[in-house]
Amino acid sequence: MKLTNYINSSILIVLILCVICFNSFKSISTQLHTILPNSEKKELLEEFNKFKSLKKVFLLVEGLDKESLKKIRNIEKEILKIEGLTRKKTKVNKELKKYTNEYKIFIKSFNKENLKSLNIETKLQEIKSTIINSDFSYFIDKQDPLEILKKNINNQTIDLKNNHLIIKNYAYLSIFNMDSSINSIEQYENIYDSIQSIIVSNKEIKVFSPIFYFVENSRIIKNDVNKIILLSTIVLLFLYLIILRDLKLLVNTLITLASSILLALLLSSLLFKELSIFVLVFGISISTVAIDYMFHHYVHKYYEEKKSFNKDVFLGMITTVGAFFIISFISFDLIKQICYFAIISLVFSYVQFAFLYPKIGFIQKEHLLTEYKVLSKINPSIMIIIALAISIISITQFKFDSNLKNLDINNTKLMQIEQSFNEKLNLQQNIPILIKATSIDDLIKNARLLKKQYPNAHIPLAVLIDEKEFLNKKEFVENINIDSIKSELNQKAQSLKFKNDFFNQAYIYDIPTPKYTKEKIESFGLEIVKFKNYFISYANVEKNKIDELSSYSFVENLSIKTMFEENLISIYKDLILFGFCTIIFIIIMIFLSSKRNYLIPLCYIIFPLSIILSLSFFISFNILHLFMLFIILAISIDFGIYMSSKELNKESYKAILYSLLSTFAGFGVLIFSKINALYSLGIIATVGIVSIILLLIILKRPVNDDKSI
Repeated sequence: MKLTNYINSSILIVLILCVICFNSFKSISTQLHTILPNSEKKELLEEFNKFKSLKKVFLLVEGLDKESLKKIRNIEKEILKIEGLTRKKTKVNKELKKYTNEYKIFIKSFNKENLKSLNIETKLQEIKSTIINSDFSYFIDKQDPLEILKKNINNQTIDLKNNHLIIKNYAYLSIFNMDSSINSIEQYENIYDSIQSIIVSNKEIKVFSPIFYFVENSRIIKNDVNKIILLSTIVLLFLYLIILRDLKLLVNTLITLASSILLALLLSSLLFKELSIFVLVFGISISTVAIDYMFHHYVHKYYEEKKSFNKDVFLGMITTVGAFFIISFISFDLIKQICYFAIISLVFSYVQFAFLYPKIGFIQKEHLLTEYKVLSKINPSIMIIIALAISIISITQFKFDSNLKNLDINNTKLMQIEQSFNEKLNLQQNIPILIKATSIDDLIKNARLLKKQYPNAHIPLAVLIDEKEFLNKKEFVENINIDSIKSELNQKAQSLKFKNDFFNQAYIYDIPTPKYTKEKIESFGLEIVKFKNYFISYANVEKNKIDELSSYSFVENLSIKTMFEENLISIYKDLILFGFCTIIFIIIMIFLSSKRNYLIPLCYIIFPLSIILSLSFFISFNILHLFMLFIILAISIDFGIYMSSKELNKESYKAILYSLLSTFAGFGVLIFSKINALYSLGIIATVGIVSIILLLIILKRPVNDDKSI
């Protein structure tokens, strides 16, 4: 046995060991943030996700009877056994309560109408009458007995019953916090699985957490990807078994494809901290393009007769790889990852098919497809005119869609559960934002500024007072002569027989300016994070106000959807520019490889382009549609180069048709994906490949074409 027969297998084994050694599969992520560009905003997002107040688990048991109370308490005991979860305390933080009482006159806003119409004697008589006539103890705000400070409006439906949280007139409620150390998808999955094992299938019990989206969407993507890869593998194996009918060649081909994927994964994982799982799926699909290189060498007996260098295959490979190289300059991580993966995979496969396989040697056998008829009726120049007309009409309908829905998972089941909790808790449809500042005092000032502008927003840090507002409020208090009001209050109180010290706590303002440290803020039960030169906190604001917030320099909208769409808009021009450069590069390669028959390969660019653009009548193009469009052009030029070759014969037709079927099997299965990102790639690939097959059948051939095929 020749040693060359084992080289292919040896390379595969070495690559498997390297992938295991470097733990390359660990770098594959199903999270959408992996496709965002590396930036300070992405780093802020990672810090933002550490706020434990944003990561809660809500448990609801319908009913307010004893059975419901018993049920929720039993479930609570089991959930509290899960590492990283603690029950949210309903008690007010003592340190925070002490602080808010001390600085109440500064934290609250003055009710100017009540202040203007203030009648101290009348107000004290009302208080006295209420105390005397009340059957129960009557609460008096001794810090603001005259009610000249604005009161907080509480619209929450949460209450207490049997010393337990309830949603008024509906259900018992429990809220659990997660430790700040819970940040990885593995930890989320552990919590999710543990909770699901506790919660039996019962309509009366509902549980929700924002982290459930991470877990469920991740698993939906994984399951869909696994199905697509399995389907693609089965189709390709079936196709190769029918076409090749050579077990030795089939095994070696599969080994080469597997090796190319592993090498691309290995090197890409070293270049990128995280790889999107979409890259792996696309990489497996793009590896089928490399079969083109094998078929052309095989059917022309390069492996059997040890022929010299195949120029047409080399030019086809260089054109495809060159197109990926140009597109890789687009500053969008998903595109960069796909391009690098594809370049490594295709170059590796070409080297093996072009230089290793002739050393191994394969004898060509009779194939299923020995004779077929083509129409070969339409002249290339006419086809180009038709294609240009279609393109011009289609461009008038072209629309670019930057919405993340084209990459996201539509988890309707979980969205319905979230909506149910929002409705029962009487919550607005809020989204979290990040607030940042270079000092803690400025961070509090920013939080309070937002709270004044958006009073319905949930901004935990806004309960504190910053130094500047404290001093301004102190000046305001002095200007309204609060000492005179206090003096009159005490005089009238004595005349109405109140105790001498009854209102001693009222309107105290001679207190020190507040000073804050990170530790002091945390003692209040509030969260801030130090990040580089910033201190950061968070707020939940109404979704319909998010556009207004862009005017605040200290606000960062860290919604992955928004960040993704902003990045898409920023690279749209780059996408068009480098896409145009790709087309120019392809046209140059056409003239270099097909000097006299350049109209034929030109048809293989313009016609697929026109057919794909015609989809504008039915869909809005997203970034993956456009990306796949340029890739299809890079792939189709291979066939254009082969069809314009001087050595074109019936064997060439076989190789081209086999390659197209293989590529279609690799990319075509993506249209069965439930993930919009993969479907977007699949629909363009399918339409593009079908248009190439159509050209193969109807386009008029060069004079050296052998018609007896």
